[in-house]
Parts: sequence; structure tokens; C-alpha cells
Amino acid sequence: MREGKLSGDRLQNDAKEIELKLLFDEDHAAALLAHPLFARGDAEPSGPRVLESKERELLSTYYDTPDDRLRRAGVFLRVRRTGTGYVQTIKTARAESEFLERSEWECPLPTQDFDLSAAAGTALEPLLSDAVRKALCPRFETRFKRRTFLIDDDGSLIEAAVDQGEIVAAATRARVCELELELKSGKAERLFALARQLAETIPLTVSIRTKAERGFDLLDGGEPQFEKALPVEIPPGESCATAFQIAARNCLRQILVNLSGTRAGEPEALHQMRVGLRRMRAAVSLFGEIVEGPQCPEVAANLKWIASQLGPARDLDVFNSDIVHPHLEQFPDDPGWKAVEQRARKARDKAQEAAVQAINSARCRQALLDLGAWIEFGDWTDGANRLGQEPIGAYAVAKLSRLRRSVLRKGKDLQTLSVADRHKLRIRAKRLRYGSEFFGATFPKKAQAKRLKKSLSALEMLQDSLGTLNDIANRQSVFDLGGEEYGSVALPMPKVDDSEEKTLMKKAKRAYARFADTRAFWKA
Repeated sequence: MREGKLSGDRLQNDAKEIELKLLFDEDHAAALLAHPLFARGDAEPSGPRVLESKERELLSTYYDTPDDRLRRAGVFLRVRRTGTGYVQTIKTARAESEFLERSEWECPLPTQDFDLSAAAGTALEPLLSDAVRKALCPRFETRFKRRTFLIDDDGSLIEAAVDQGEIVAAATRARVCELELELKSGKAERLFALARQLAETIPLTVSIRTKAERGFDLLDGGEPQFEKALPVEIPPGESCATAFQIAARNCLRQILVNLSGTRAGEPEALHQMRVGLRRMRAAVSLFGEIVEGPQCPEVAANLKWIASQLGPARDLDVFNSDIVHPHLEQFPDDPGWKAVEQRARKARDKAQEAAVQAINSARCRQALLDLGAWIEFGDWTDGANRLGQEPIGAYAVAKLSRLRRSVLRKGKDLQTLSVADRHKLRIRAKRLRYGSEFFGATFPKKAQAKRLKKSLSALEMLQDSLGTLNDIANRQSVFDLGGEEYGSVALPMPKVDDSEEKTLMKKAKRAYARFADTRAFWKA
């Protein structure tokens, strides 16, 4: 591998890559390539125009140490054979606070060997100890055919790349069917405008996972079945508008990365996708004064609709794991419980089918595309709202303080609350928990971090206890799913021991007391 200095004609290109990635089914590849937009030439009087198109076979090798030190640092090293030569690319992983942008450094190579002299001034340079230099080796490859279209869209240059091929890692492979819209110059919002035009006739799903991420996942044994929320890092002094974008991009990632597992019927992926939707709705509510505008109600309505389509399947997952399976294990020969298990399984299959149908629908795909566009370039980002430019600290304190007062007030008489009021308290506690997680890094002092941890623990316990009490109160409605198919069998309704509810109530009261005794973490 080369260690010399770059010559004058091989200066590397240091830039921000601004790219929107979308996935399509292999069956729709031909229709995508035949889309009228890709056939529009210079003679067209208006609208996007294709300036040139190319087709290439691309073979890329990704390098790292055997223990993936570059990957763990969020850096990727790739050498690509383009058919006319070789290009080395160093890229950073997209941070949790980013959706479209990441840094990349490219330079041409005379051979397929990587050149570490080109790492000078890049994110790779600090990682190149002697041990890392010696240990770098090929980790996996991507092999695909790329058809590119350079498009002039109202003065913005966009490269649309349709990739079809595979990722090869050791003995495992994964298909690649991606459309990448990369901004070469101009306005980034045009990426979404172009995507909307294509998505009118081709089923396209927004994606946030890169080929590099997928390749390393294959080395780890396959794509994760689910992904929990990643930490949110909103620095002190950040503007309110940027703070919302950081939180919203984090939530959007949790939604998007769990789509695949939800389609496959993985219960935890469905749960995490719902959590991502709830966190997104909480963020929209918390930042309501920042993001208010004509577009916001439709965004909120779409989020609520998607969540509602996943709800029945998740309710049945909880019902099966908490009620049906334990009772069936206890009474394996009971005909009633066998009937219940069969009924619940069929109901869950039906609910799962409906959930998958919903997230595969044009409405959901368009809603997620519009959500990404709204986070980045929505009407609220026009700068007219001066509050958006204010530092986040005071805004966060006001919002968190209001939620805290609400939880303290509503939970004071927890023992006597009705089922409906307990549910309202749980919703408030959940919003405060999400808000605390959003703003934890905004108040970074050690004492504040310690109080945050204690507060989150108490809120989680309160939320879980109230959630289980709510499940108990609503078991009959879940139990009734499935119609009268088993009407001839005496279905045993799960009995709730009084001690179970008493124990949960004591747990909830104890959690509330811990929360009330913990000083607000945002205070100095």
C-alpha cells in the first residue's frame, strides 16, 4: 500500500456529500429506469432535464482492521474500481444529528491499492497509528451496476444513481437496489422534489443506512432485527431550530431502520418503530412553538396514522407474551387456553398483515418522505420565527418545567385516579421522559447528569407500572379480538389477582415519590 505524498495532479476532493437515499424492489427496477423524468433532454421547455447519462460496473473494497477500529470511530475507507480507473474515498458515518450530509474525501489512484498519504487532513488521519496501518485489510466488497443521470432541476445539479447488485461479506451476500440522489450544486430541497416526482409512480422508501453499514452488519451476522433509539446530543447554546432538527433526525432514524424488521414480523422491530413514532410526535409537541406552520398539522396527522396502524399488532404481542403464553405453559392441556392461543395467534397474524400493508402503502412511503423534507426544509425553516434562532437552554427549561409540574400535580393523588386519568398521567410522564432524553446533553454538568439518570429511572418505572395497570384494565378489549370463531369453547378470561394490582400501584407510587424527590436536572 502507498505511503508517499500526493502529487499535484492528485489533490484530493474534500467536500460535504449531500445525498438522499431511497430503496426500491428489484421488480420495479425496469420501471424506475424507464421513468419519463430520466428521458427528458435539453429540448424540454421546463422542468428537470437530463444533461447526460452513464452506465458503469462498480467494484468497491472496504478496508478496516479485523476488530473494525475505523468503523467504531465512524470512518470508512473504500477503494472503488470504476472501469476507467480507481478512486479512494474516505467517508464519515452519518451522525445521529445528520440525515443528508456527511464528510467525504476522494482522490484518484493509479492502482487498486489504498494510499494512506491521502488521509492527511481527513477524519481518517487521527486513527492511523502504526498498529492500525499494519492491520488494515479488506473487509467486504460491493458489486453493482450503476446507471447515473445528471439532472438540471431549476438550476440545481443532481446526480441520480440507480444501483443494482450485491454486498459480499465473507460467505454472505445482500441485494442492493438503491436510488441515490446526490446534490452536486444548488438547493438541497430539490432532492426531495425530485424524489416526489419519481415516487408518484415508483414505490420508493426513504432509507438512512449506507452500503458500508450494511456490509459491516453482514460481517456481524446479518442486518439487525431491530434498533433502539440512539443518544440525542443537543449541545448547550444550540439554536432552538437546529435542536429540533437534531432530535427529529434521531427519531426519524429509529423509524426508518426498523421498517425492515417490522415487515419481517419481528415484534421488537415493530415496538421500536412505534417508539420512534411516539418520540417524533413528542418532539413535534415539545417544539410546537418552533415548528408551527401550515404544514405541521398534516405531519402530525400522518405520524398518528402510521402509529395507529401498528398499534393492534403490538397490543397482541404484549397480550400473547404477558397472558397467553404463561397461562398455556401453566395449563398445557386446557382446551380453553389452546383455543385462546390459536385465536390470539390468528388475530396477531391478521394485525401484522394489516401493519405491513400500511407501511408498504403509498401513503406511508410518501408520509415518511414528506417528514424528512419537512424536518430539513419545511415552512418553519424560513427564518421568520425568531424564537427558532434563540439558544435552546431557556426554551428547554420552560418546556421541561411545565411537563414536570403537570406530572407532579396529576400524580399527587395516584391511588384515587380513574383508569382514564392514570393513562393521562402515563402520557405526561412519557413525554417528560422523552423530553429529558432530548435535552440531557444540553445540561452537561456532572450533578445535572446524575439527577437526569435518577429522574429517568423513576419516570421509566412510573411509566411501566402505569402501563401494566392500563393493560390489565384493557385486557378484555384485546381478549375479544378474533370474533366468535371459538364461541363453542368456554374461553377462560385471565383473572387478575388483587395483589398484582396492589403491587403495581405500590411500585408506581414509589416511582412517583422518587421522581418528586429528585431535583429537576436542568437546574444548576
